[in-house]
Order: sequence, then structure tokens, then C-alpha cells
Amino acid sequence: MSPFAGWFGAKVLKKEGGEAELCLKVREEFLQGQGLVHGGILAALLDSALGSAAESLAGKVATAELAVSYLRPVRGGSLLARGRILHLGKRLVFAVGEIYLEGSPVAFAKGTFYRLEPDQDQGGQ
Repeated sequence: MSPFAGWFGAKVLKKEGGEAELCLKVREEFLQGQGLVHGGILAALLDSALGSAAESLAGKVATAELAVSYLRPVRGGSLLARGRILHLGKRLVFAVGEIYLEGSPVAFAKGTFYRLEPDQDQGGQ
């Protein structure tokens, strides 16, 4: 587990067949000045869900692009993120996903991921 994943604390509920589900309990350090979950936290959760979906079929990946749309503010609770692959290419993986709070969507994203060769997973080292 990476240091970021350890700090972030999202739990992987599913990671198979081009799909992933992650759960994240909102913590106080995720809140910005108005008491809302910072958009970067939601983006990181979506990146993790889409990336996990991609990894389930493509092996190691790195984010090339992530576009996030926020539907409503989040103050707390447990978030459920779902990601799924739209297209698995030779070099790129295209994925989409959403975050839900109590069954209602709060954000969605589309992402593109590079498929890493074994010698690229550590920056080509």
C-alpha cells in the first residue's frame, strides 16, 4: 500500500472484471473552510476508483487525465465510489465513475489511464 493510500483510508470493496467500488468515511481533515469536503478529496476518491477499475484488467496504470464534475456539496458521512472501464486499449484505458452519499450521486468523472510496462512503474528506474 502506498503512503497516500494508507493516509487516505479508502477501503476497496470490489476490484475485478473492469469494475471497482471503494468506500471512504469523511474525516475532519477532509473539510475545507466552509465545513464541506474539499473537492480534491472527492477527485482523489474518483481517481482511486477509476484507477482500480483500470488495474483490474490492465495491470499497473498511471492517470493521464481526470475530469471531475461536482453535483452537490458534501459535509460528512460515508462515500461510495464506483468505477468502470469503458474501453481497454493497448496503451490507454478509458474509465468513468461516480461517488454516492446515501444513494444519491454527488460527483462523477471520466478518466484516461496509461498502461505501464513493468519498467515504467517506478519512473523508468
